[in-house]
Amino acid sequence: MLKALAVARWVTWLWMFGVVFVSATRTVDAPRPNDPSGADTALRHPLIASVCVVLVLLMAVAATVSIRSSPERLMRPTFALAEGALALLLSAIDGWVFDPGHVFETSQSLATQYPLIAAASLGLTFGPWVAAGFGILVGPAEWLAVELNEFSDYSLRHWFSLLATSLFFGAAGALFGWLATLLRRVEGEIADQRARDEVGRVLHDTVLQTLALVEQRTASGDPELAAAARDADRDLRRFLFGAASRDRHSLESAVRSAVERATSHHDIDVLVNVIDDGCRAAAAKQHALAGAVGEAVTNAVKHAAANRIVVFVETDDAGEVFASVRDDGVGFDATAVEAGHGISGSIRDRMDAAGGRAEIVSTPGAGTEVRLWTT
Repeated sequence: MLKALAVARWVTWLWMFGVVFVSATRTVDAPRPNDPSGADTALRHPLIASVCVVLVLLMAVAATVSIRSSPERLMRPTFALAEGALALLLSAIDGWVFDPGHVFETSQSLATQYPLIAAASLGLTFGPWVAAGFGILVGPAEWLAVELNEFSDYSLRHWFSLLATSLFFGAAGALFGWLATLLRRVEGEIADQRARDEVGRVLHDTVLQTLALVEQRTASGDPELAAAARDADRDLRRFLFGAASRDRHSLESAVRSAVERATSHHDIDVLVNVIDDGCRAAAAKQHALAGAVGEAVTNAVKHAAANRIVVFVETDDAGEVFASVRDDGVGFDATAVEAGHGISGSIRDRMDAAGGRAEIVSTPGAGTEVRLWTT
C-alpha cells in the first residue's frame, strides 16, 4: 500500500503540473477571467501555484526515497500530518490562485486527488478515526477556497456539494484506516503463528517425540504413564498448533473417525496417537491412509482376538506420513494371507492407488503390526 501511494503521488503531481502549466499559459496568451464555461480558468497567482507544485514534488520524492531505504518513515505521525496539512492547504488555496469563476465549475483543481492520498496516509498511520476526521475537514477547506475565489451566489446544490465532499473524504479516510487496522492485525497473527511454528518445530523434535515414544513403549506395561504422556502430548500440541490441527479436515480427525467406526460395536482398548503437524499429503492420500488404518483396526478386532490395539501416526520432516497399527492378538503367517482377510484388497490396494505402500509384519502368537506410508 505504501508503494501504491508513492505511485499515486507521482501521478497526482504530474496532473497538477499539467493543470498549472496549461493555466499559466492561458494567463499569458489570452486571460479570460470569469469565463462562464469555467473550463479554462486562468491563474491569478502562478508563482504560488508553482510553489504548491514544488511542495507536492518534494513529498513524492521523499516518499519514493523512503520506500527504497526505510519505509517505516512513511508511517511516522510527522510525515502523515505534514501530508494532511499540505492536502488541506492545496484544497483551500485552490480558490485563491485561480481567477474568480473557477470554483463549482468543470476546470481542474489545484489539489486534484491529493486529499485522497493524504486520507490514505493518515489512515495507515493513525487508523480510521483520525483519517475520517481529516476527510471531514476537506469540505471546510473547499468552502474556504470558494470564499477566496470571491464566490457568493450560494444555492442548495453548492452547500450539498461541500457537504458531499466532507462525507466522501471522511468515508474514504475511515475505509483506509480500517484496512490498515486489519493489515496490522493479520501481520501480528502471522508473526505469532511463525513464532509458534518455530517453537513447535523445536519441541516436535524433542519433547513431543519423547512423549510419543514414552506412550508407545509403556502402552502395555504402564497404562497410567502412557495415558499421562498422551494427555501431555495433546495439551502441548493444542497450545502450540491451536484448534486448526484438530479441525474436521485434519489427518488426526480422519484417523480417529476411522478407528471409531471400526470399534464402535466392540469393547476393546484402542490407543490412538497422531502427530499430524506439518502434513503436506494431499487430502485424497490422507483419506486413503485413514481408511487403511480403519481396515487394519477392523481386522485386528475381528480376527486377531486382541486385547489392545495401538495406532500411531506421524508426519516426518518431509511432510510424508507413517502409520502403524499394532495389536497383541494371535498373529498369523503374513506370507500366506489371502485377500479375504481385507489386507490385500482394503489395505495394500488402497495404499497403492493413493501412491503409498503397506507392509504387514506378523508372527503366529506374537501379534500383528500393519505399517503404512504415503509417498
